[in-house]
Amino acid sequence: MNYKHQAFIDEYLKCFNATEAYFRVYHPKKRTTAGANGPKLLENTEIKAELERRIAENTMSADEALMLLTEHARGDPAKLMDVSSMGFNLDMQKAQEQGLTKLIKKVKQRTIIHQGKSESDEDREVHDLEIELYDAQAALDKILRVHGKYDDKIQHTGEIVIRYATDEDEK
Repeated sequence: MNYKHQAFIDEYLKCFNATEAYFRVYHPKKRTTAGANGPKLLENTEIKAELERRIAENTMSADEALMLLTEHARGDPAKLMDVSSMGFNLDMQKAQEQGLTKLIKKVKQRTIIHQGKSESDEDREVHDLEIELYDAQAALDKILRVHGKYDDKIQHTGEIVIRYATDEDEK
C-alpha cells in the first residue's frame, strides 16, 4: 500500500467521509474530483481490508461489551475498599492491580476545614470521599434484554379517531 493510500485511510478514520479524506490527501486545492474518487478508493480491497482491521482494533465487540456489563453486575464494592480502624478507604492501587477500576463511575473527594471559634477549639479537617459504581441493576437489565428474557411487545388495539371542532360544536 502506498503512502497516499495510507494517508487516505488516516484521514478517513478522522472524518468518515471519503470525499473529504480524498480532498485532504490528493487535491487540497481542487475539490472537483474528490466526490468521485474518494468513494472509489473505499472499494479498493487493500484499503477496505485495512480500514476494517483498524476499526476492529479500536472498537468494542458485542461480547466484550457483555463481559463489561457482567463485571458491573457482579461488582463488589468491598473489593475496592481497605478497611481500617479509621473506617473505609478507597484503595485505587489495589483496585487497579485487580482490574476493578472499570467498576467505578465517579470518585469525588472533598476536604472541609473547620476553624476553631475560640483558642481552646482546634482547627480540624474533615475528608469526605464519595464513590459511585456503575449500576448493577441496569447492567443486569441490559444483559437480560440481550438474551431475550424480556417480552417487550407493544400491542395497539382500537382506532385512533381525530375529530376537528366544527361550528356546531361551539353552539
